[in-house]
Amino acid sequence: MDGISYVTDVSRFAADGERQHSSVQRDQGYAKLSYAPSSDGRLTLVANAFRQQAEDPLGLTWGRYQSAPRTVENAALQYNTRKSIDQSQGGLSYEHRFGEQRLQVSAYVGQRSVVQYQSIPSFVQANPTHSGGVIDFDRQYGGVSGRWIARQTLAGGQLTTTLGVDYEQSTDERRGYENFVGATLGVRGALRRNETDQVSSFDQYVQSEWQGERWAFSGGIRHSRVAFRVDDHYIAVGNGNDSGQVHYDQTTPTLGLVFRATPTINLYASAARGFETPSMNELFYSGAGGSFSFALKPSTSVHLETGLKAMLNDSSRLDLALFQVSTRDELIVSASSGGRTSYQNAGKTRRRGLELGLDTKWAPQWKSRLALTHLEAIYDESFTGSSGTVAAGNRLPAVPQLQLFTDLVWRHPANGWHAAVEGMARGEVMVEDMNTRQAAPGFAIANLRVGVDRQLGALKVGTFARIDNLFDRHYVGSVVVGDGNGRFYEPGAGRNWLLGMSLGYRF
Repeated sequence: MDGISYVTDVSRFAADGERQHSSVQRDQGYAKLSYAPSSDGRLTLVANAFRQQAEDPLGLTWGRYQSAPRTVENAALQYNTRKSIDQSQGGLSYEHRFGEQRLQVSAYVGQRSVVQYQSIPSFVQANPTHSGGVIDFDRQYGGVSGRWIARQTLAGGQLTTTLGVDYEQSTDERRGYENFVGATLGVRGALRRNETDQVSSFDQYVQSEWQGERWAFSGGIRHSRVAFRVDDHYIAVGNGNDSGQVHYDQTTPTLGLVFRATPTINLYASAARGFETPSMNELFYSGAGGSFSFALKPSTSVHLETGLKAMLNDSSRLDLALFQVSTRDELIVSASSGGRTSYQNAGKTRRRGLELGLDTKWAPQWKSRLALTHLEAIYDESFTGSSGTVAAGNRLPAVPQLQLFTDLVWRHPANGWHAAVEGMARGEVMVEDMNTRQAAPGFAIANLRVGVDRQLGALKVGTFARIDNLFDRHYVGSVVVGDGNGRFYEPGAGRNWLLGMSLGYRF
């Protein structure tokens, strides 16, 4: 039918996992329908669903990682740590053109259910304020947005102005249970938490961009209000009423400019203020006795960036950016144990670094890509954390100083065959604020991939094969920041291979 287009996609992923107790199964579905009732309007409907069942192998101590990186600590098996997620979401958007002006409106609703079994020991839950070792919540969420985009000629250039509002709301029916019944561990036990959590945000913003022959200027301002409300329905001896509410307001501006120095070189600079409120998860266990912490502050930041984008020749493109982010009241991990994390505000922090990207086409069949990031992320002033005084100059945990990705790609111009070799490297990563525990060492790995894409009439067929971590290196893929049991290290996957096929049909 004229004016109608649609896309559907379904997928299933299942794996036993690289380590003990790390199997996962994930099912996903997606559908998109677009309809143009007129030449000036378009309506789009989107729906997706997601379901996942995953075992949680937890992190490892440094000794266990060195001796048996594919195993797990006993707690993961004793408590059968695992997580299930079930989510569905739908939305619609409509855009209408009025000459050079556009109106865009959208709305969405969704539902998310999560059940997670943690490894919190039963004796810890003897504290009457503890909310148990099983997290169980059902979330209803949604939002609406609208924006007006106007274009006009001004001072020999093109001015584009956007006015918009966004409103979002989420409501959780959250419960907590003990993760044991008698001597049996890893099962749902007595109720320890029952509450309704609500969070809403309302943003208003205006943004303008003027583009001339050689100069472009942009600027904008946004006002944000984020409100949290907790209604506690579980009140027992030793566990008082944790109900309460808090809201945060902030106005954040941004400015930017671009100068076209030559037909092949653009220079740019930008400055902005940032605003990040605590999330509901960060508020949950950060108060006294693991209760809510309505005293957490939002973090505020100043962002500065400058750089260039250049075509070095007919076949090479260079992107270079220098940046600095200075943050006050950064939200950091205070303590983490048994899968439960609490947060606090730190003092000032600073992130300073550069990003370099280089894309080169060496020949009709050959091209390469290089992406390099160097980042110095430190605490800019000392503060008192759960482990003591954190000195100014200490590195932020979980942030590598160096990251590198590069690949060399060959593609046949006629028959659809393609192949590539990839290289990935990362510098060492601190695991806690004091910087005294063993850092996760840096690593470098190589990957190979090969595939073929064919167009068979209206049917498009793609097949591929890849080998990741070709030389079977042992490395820490991620870290659990500040884990109270010293289980900071989550091993990356060893040598592994993947075969895949995709089918697409154009009606």
